Amino acid sequence: MEQQYIGRYRALGKLGKGGMGTVVRAVDEARGREVAIKLPNDSDPDDITRLRQECDVLMQLQHHHVVEIYGSGSTAEAPFFIVMEYVEGVTVEQLLRQQGGRLDPRQALQIALGVAEALAYAHRPPLRVIHRDIKPSNVLLRASDGAVKVTDFGIAAVLAERSGRTVIGTADYMPPEQAKREGVDERSDLYSLGVMLYQMLTGQLPPLFASAPAQPPSRWLGSMPPDMSARLDRLVLGLLAADRAQRMPQTAAALVEELRALLEGRPARPQSGPQLDPSIANAPTRRASAPALPTERAAAPPVTNYQPSGTLPISGPHPAAPYTPPPGYQLVPVVPTTSKSPVSKKANRARWLGVLSLALAVLTLPLVALFFVIFFGGEFLNGQLPFLAVLAIPNLSLFLFAVITGHRALGEIRRSGGQMRGRGRAIAGLITGYISFPLAAYWLGLAIFMFVQDGGVCVRCY
Repeated sequence: MEQQYIGRYRALGKLGKGGMGTVVRAVDEARGREVAIKLPNDSDPDDITRLRQECDVLMQLQHHHVVEIYGSGSTAEAPFFIVMEYVEGVTVEQLLRQQGGRLDPRQALQIALGVAEALAYAHRPPLRVIHRDIKPSNVLLRASDGAVKVTDFGIAAVLAERSGRTVIGTADYMPPEQAKREGVDERSDLYSLGVMLYQMLTGQLPPLFASAPAQPPSRWLGSMPPDMSARLDRLVLGLLAADRAQRMPQTAAALVEELRALLEGRPARPQSGPQLDPSIANAPTRRASAPALPTERAAAPPVTNYQPSGTLPISGPHPAAPYTPPPGYQLVPVVPTTSKSPVSKKANRARWLGVLSLALAVLTLPLVALFFVIFFGGEFLNGQLPFLAVLAIPNLSLFLFAVITGHRALGEIRRSGGQMRGRGRAIAGLITGYISFPLAAYWLGLAIFMFVQDGGVCVRCY
């Protein structure tokens, strides 16, 4: 079989394809290493321009927790491509599926620490790159050593600059301000990481867009020491605050320190700023420092003036303090628009499935009658499965998909707390699906009845 080359890179196979490009696994024969090459899906000038912009962003990010970019190139067949580090391993999304939806708390904290370190690096000046789409599928774990690698930094930034009226991100991990197009900053990435950490610890997703308080993760961590549970609850729920001015910590660098302290079983510096509402931080607290978890990390040097995180006071709601970025930091400007809230894709899907199901059920009788009258003179052939079943079985399948998708869409919209539209479309899909069910069931029952008869049955008799 003839080898395929992209410049000096020998292609081994496709790794994945998205709306912005195709990623190919290849071998750099000059350097003797495997790489990942990102190519535009077609030769459209806009796609190539976006890929160049993504490359410009990625070239700024050189960190051990960010997928490394080696360079770029072009050939006659590929006007532009990016050459990146190939990470052999699994995504956190795949790992969650392999382990039943939840991870060991220590493993979850170590993954969150790797992502937080990548964010702290990207957020610092002069880079100030906001990811905007932190989620399990964008975090890789290298098979050889378990190293955490964050992907898609560049594409998220490029899409946000060119998005127009489109909200960039994934709904389940999106902070409220991003869904409302109120602008994003480094705290938006921290919210998304908080959702991901919550999922890794509990196997659940918190309420969409922080529309309701999340349950403390300690409900799923019964074997964890109480002091550690209290600190972990405070940290995770602090990241999930709906108001970004109330989020704690407020920077990725502060989050790195808190995660390290948790993993090493030592106290962490108290964070200044607003404190958590007791309605979302009702886990028991103690004033003793948390017991150490086993770790291979070298012990941190003693630092004075530390306080255990468990001693942070918890009181009633505080007014949101105006946010002042740390020295050298700058908010990423995003121009607000008057665009409406996003429509649930599941709601659209449910509506069309329901319409197709009802249309097929209503047309079943004339289609079948016409078929048999024209081709068989109105008589069914002996020993043949009536044509009714051919139409009724997919009809019932469409009904089932419409109903399941409609209920899932309503649940998603309910969880969004009004931040996602499409309830009417989901209900329309449910209604049309339920109407089609008795019609399809009748035709299928009739087909089965006729099939078990010894002789032919006249369609005009029914």
